[in-house]
Amino acid sequence: MARRPVRGPTGGADDDVNVTPLLDIVFIMLIFFIVTSTFIKEPGIDPERPLAVTQEEQSPAVLVGISANDEIFINQEQVDLNEVRFRVEELRRETPRGNAVIQADQGAKSRVLLEVLQQVKDAGVADVAVSTEAA
Repeated sequence: MARRPVRGPTGGADDDVNVTPLLDIVFIMLIFFIVTSTFIKEPGIDPERPLAVTQEEQSPAVLVGISANDEIFINQEQVDLNEVRFRVEELRRETPRGNAVIQADQGAKSRVLLEVLQQVKDAGVADVAVSTEAA
């Protein structure tokens, strides 16, 4: 026995809900949130920073870490001193107007900190800060 389509008050046989506009809106919202989101940057190490009397809160575009063993980390990857400028230039392409913060451990050599600072400045970052702990 074959079933006959039941006709509703509008007279259409197969009334379905069209979800295409709903999917379009969901995808547009997803793209909006991905584009406007900011990601937390971490250097890859947690250095013991030196104490300072005055300090300001920063939200850097580039975060460079120097460990007590004078190892340099950018985006949780250990890099050589010669690679710092190249890596910072890559990160600057994403946020051209951003600043940079260097997190150096208390045990790191000042020479390494100054060389990293010079590499970051050579990459085109004018505003570079050194991260400290509040005294």
